[in-house]
Amino acid sequence: MAEHPRLLLIVAQSARMLAQSATREGYSVRVADCFADIDTLEVADRFLKLSALDDLEANQWLQTIITLSDDEPCWLICGTGIERFYSALSQLPPHIKFAGPSYECFEQICLPEKWIAILESLSLPHPPTTFHKTQMANSKWLAKSVASWGGTHIVEANSVVERPEHYYQQYIEGISGSVLFLAAANDIQLLLFNQQFPVNPSLYNFSLNAISSGLQLELKQQNILHQALHKLTENLSLTGLMSLDFIIKPAGEIFLLELNPRPTASCQLLSNDAPIIYWQLMSSTGVMPEIAVELPAKKRILWFCFAPEKIIIPADFDWPEYCHDLPAGGSVIDKHGIICSLMLDETEQNNGHHLANILVKNLSVTA
Repeated sequence: MAEHPRLLLIVAQSARMLAQSATREGYSVRVADCFADIDTLEVADRFLKLSALDDLEANQWLQTIITLSDDEPCWLICGTGIERFYSALSQLPPHIKFAGPSYECFEQICLPEKWIAILESLSLPHPPTTFHKTQMANSKWLAKSVASWGGTHIVEANSVVERPEHYYQQYIEGISGSVLFLAAANDIQLLLFNQQFPVNPSLYNFSLNAISSGLQLELKQQNILHQALHKLTENLSLTGLMSLDFIIKPAGEIFLLELNPRPTASCQLLSNDAPIIYWQLMSSTGVMPEIAVELPAKKRILWFCFAPEKIIIPADFDWPEYCHDLPAGGSVIDKHGIICSLMLDETEQNNGHHLANILVKNLSVTA
């Protein structure tokens, strides 16, 4: 990659994972995100704070990128948020090279009408979906918001008024899963099968609480996902690190949900030395890199620690080594907001709730 710029811009709702990876891989890193976490600022050569993404417009996203670049040749990698602001990609100046899918690809993936049409044209299974509440059958249905993430936008369909930004899917009970993969030149490399744990789906709280690697799938299920990803990659010319969300019914049937067209949080479940920036940049040039790194044999779990009440982070708090995305002292975390993330190994994964509760208690005592 020596012929390419060594300056890398990372813009995302939370950029810590990508920024740390880029620094480890030898890039000069400039970052914009919504949190300004301690561990992000430690590796960023320059940082700009983004407003909450719900309050941000595409032109503001674009101007932040241009300001970060300072007219220097650079790569751009985007994380969470690009689903909403991908229109800005068509206006990038020539000195900024985006590492990821094309504008047309984003449009096909991020607009539900087009995404569902693609799944149907490729005969890929998905939950019954409609764009009008009057067409919902007599069963549980969910309302989802366009260009959203993290599960916070998913609610019981009858609890909301029909709006243009909503679409509706039949609720399917089962295991929530995702597959992390790399796409390039109509080829794919499967990396991890993961299980996703919503906070409380029985109470329609689908906020993502944790992601665990090592989801065990039957060979037939693996083949279904592999074939689906091949079809999608060839049809959409996918490039880069992505994940595909799905549901497994108790009988084993798989239904596809959303495709996340960016490096996702599940990249953290890979080995610590996985060169995800190199993979992203190479695949964006149309070359499938060799996956030389050993994929983790043991399960890892990424756990999001939520604040049960409003918390003010104490100064000089002694964070446990498994904590990441660390808020600065004095930061105010609103009730139900994410305090930080916990990276746990296989022996600790059943203790996520316990460790999160201890952390919240210690933060409250120290404050």
